Amino acid sequence: MLQAIPRSPLKITTRELESRLLDDGFEVSRRTIERDLQTLSMRFPLQLDDRSRPFGWSWTKDASFEFMPKLTASQAVALLLARTHLKNLLPDALQKELQPAFETAERALSSSGWRNWHRQTAVLPTGLSLLPPRIPSSVLSCASSALARNRVIRADYRAKGSRNSREMLIHPLGLLARGPVLYLVCTLFDYEDVRQLALHRISNSVETGEPARLPKDFDFRRYASEVASRLLPKGPIHLVARFDGPAAEHLGETPISGNQTWQELPDGRIEIAASMEDDETLRWWLMSFGSQVEVMEPVTLRAWMRDEITISSNRYKPSDESDRAGEAEQ
Repeated sequence: MLQAIPRSPLKITTRELESRLLDDGFEVSRRTIERDLQTLSMRFPLQLDDRSRPFGWSWTKDASFEFMPKLTASQAVALLLARTHLKNLLPDALQKELQPAFETAERALSSSGWRNWHRQTAVLPTGLSLLPPRIPSSVLSCASSALARNRVIRADYRAKGSRNSREMLIHPLGLLARGPVLYLVCTLFDYEDVRQLALHRISNSVETGEPARLPKDFDFRRYASEVASRLLPKGPIHLVARFDGPAAEHLGETPISGNQTWQELPDGRIEIAASMEDDETLRWWLMSFGSQVEVMEPVTLRAWMRDEITISSNRYKPSDESDRAGEAEQ
């Protein structure tokens, strides 16, 4: 029964407790539950909210769970790592609810060599680290609640490049973090195609009582690993690219594909060949090497790289006398 009681401001009624206990195989009268709750509240930090009906029980906001089984070192470390590295995926409501557990984990490690492990580990991006966009707490809370409860969301959404928002009925399927941006994977209205909505472009969101529809055979984990991991995919290719030696050194340790091959050329460059998906992520990655890479195959990708570099080069040509004067000073 103690495990079924939520932390304030959430609460549970004796009727709900009776149903929960019955589901767990405990048949007991509501009167007995009420009597037991009164007794337990004398020993544990439980409170009864009797300001309005139906009355409900909850743990106090600052309740300590030290009476629960002690956390092992590995459990405590895992909790503190989750708080440090997954904070963007944990809604504020869950973080507040987990705060006593985090504090318990810190106490469990206070005299252990693992007490600073979550401060001595870091996950760094391989590219430029951008600041996350501001997401209204009400939007994130609504999206998290509707996703957990499988409910439809009514909200306004502003598409990228547009100044105006339009109202949508959103059927949430999952939350996806791509870099600093959080996306709500969903379907819209009565359509079956899966979309991604940037949470920071959602406003005036309200959770409705209507159950959300799940597309047939949809699996979020498969979608995240196979579909969402590609940005504007153009199809599979066999990439052949030549890198300057220092630029290619890390590719020998961290291959771009399971079938990658590596060949040293007479001019000192390294030729990398691999089968992979051609998408925007690959193209941005190749462009980041600048003059240190030459794409050989496929010819369509080589032509795209040539055109992009030509456009970039033209933009850096001296445009007036001041540019030329600046170059002369350097």
